[in-house]
Amino acid sequence: MNKIYNILLVSLILAATIVGIMIAVKYGRNYINEQEIKETVAEIEENLENSKNGEKIQSVYKGYAIEGILEIPKIEIKYPIIIDTTEETMKISITKFWGPEEPNEIGNYTIAGHNNRDGTMFGKTKYLQKGDILKLTNLNNIVVNYRIFDIYSVNPNDTSYVKSIEEGAREVTLITCTKGHEERLIIKAREEKNI
Repeated sequence: MNKIYNILLVSLILAATIVGIMIAVKYGRNYINEQEIKETVAEIEENLENSKNGEKIQSVYKGYAIEGILEIPKIEIKYPIIIDTTEETMKISITKFWGPEEPNEIGNYTIAGHNNRDGTMFGKTKYLQKGDILKLTNLNNIVVNYRIFDIYSVNPNDTSYVKSIEEGAREVTLITCTKGHEERLIIKAREEKNI
């Protein structure tokens, strides 16, 4: 009987160790990625500052083309926006899901990001409220402020949020998973013209 208990105990310790290592590796990767993102954003901002007025710069992150930078001051995030949404690109940054050709054009520019438990990417969007500000910078160094006007959840198959609410307006929509991937959290913002 003692032999069985010892085998079970060793198995439990081994399983707990493996799970612990897996968690440490995942969060370690996220930490390294976050440092690399900060460096990339700083490099993009420096290149924008050094560019001639209106001159579009080119930028990549881990081999993927960047279209702009999203900053949300309230939750202290600033990420490069990768042009395409794929399984691979979503692992490393936020991505353009839908919308106009470039950030800050007329239409609904939709950005997808993972809701990471460690607070990275869109992991802190649950703290956003109506009235909070998003800042979107394109690679021509045009910065537009957007004010959140709606927050809601939808079924993962519902993509109605990509439609513009107000014709002829600049809008941004953030999407991320919520409730264990059972729903999508939708955060809609419109250009704030008086900031």
